Amino acid sequence: MSKKESVSCQRRHTDLREFLASEQAISAAVSAVLLFGIVVSVITLVYVQYIPEWKTSAEQSHMDDVFYDMSGMKNELDVLSGFTRTDPSTSLSVSVPIKMGGGSLPIFSPGKSSGRLAINEDDFGISIVGTTPGIDYNSDSLLRGLGTVSYKSDNNYFVDQKYVYEGGALILAQESYSLMRLGPQMDIRRTDNSSNITVEFNVIDLIGPIKAISSNSIEEVNFRTNGSDSLYWDGVMFTDMTMTIQTSYPASWESYFETLADAAGIDAAEYSVSSNDTAVVFFLEGSFGEDIRINVTKTFFDARLNLLS
Repeated sequence: MSKKESVSCQRRHTDLREFLASEQAISAAVSAVLLFGIVVSVITLVYVQYIPEWKTSAEQSHMDDVFYDMSGMKNELDVLSGFTRTDPSTSLSVSVPIKMGGGSLPIFSPGKSSGRLAINEDDFGISIVGTTPGIDYNSDSLLRGLGTVSYKSDNNYFVDQKYVYEGGALILAQESYSLMRLGPQMDIRRTDNSSNITVEFNVIDLIGPIKAISSNSIEEVNFRTNGSDSLYWDGVMFTDMTMTIQTSYPASWESYFETLADAAGIDAAEYSVSSNDTAVVFFLEGSFGEDIRINVTKTFFDARLNLLS
């Protein structure tokens, strides 16, 4: 082989090695681009499809926590009201924490939803009229202007809900619908060997300034007992009773009265329930020879939001 042919052969080998090297470089670059594309696709899929589902589920779980907190608050007030009616001179207090926000996903989406906690912001009151052959008894101002506690969520994914505590009842409101989740301290039953009907109602009255706070942490509502009162209608027997509930959630109270009367075995002809946008009217009339006994008490609580702040 001549010198010229040897140089040409070496050159061809060099070009081949360079070509193979360039092929490997291109292959590595293509692999990196493909891997990056896969990673971006996976991340996009997670954030577009899975994160909203996870956040919705997490916020729904938080609303369950809010119900647990609000129902715990109702239970505390039910217990304290019993002590107050037994011994009005004893002062008792309780602080109830409310988890305001939730829905956090560590690493992926740590942001939380928030909520608004308010005292005495909603209008709520009760009017009771008992009829006898000689005179009508009226509760007048005793049961008007009763206080409330409400929590309204500000969710990012799950549907917003509002929990309202009024008169001893815990109500869930969602858009234009409302449902009484926990009933007040009220009972209707047949007594005196089923010859009469007894209506008992212990109403919770929350006294305090209108105040509200929005946050995504934990806020606190403080309650202190402040005595009790009653209608002082002991021994009076009525032919009929009309109870009017002034509320922003009439559907929940209407359904509650119907359930309560049916559970007591009250015939449909003996009662009626009607409502409008702001009130519910429950009318109860005993059958022939059947009278109604009304026993209504009211327990006062001083209510404060974030007492120590």
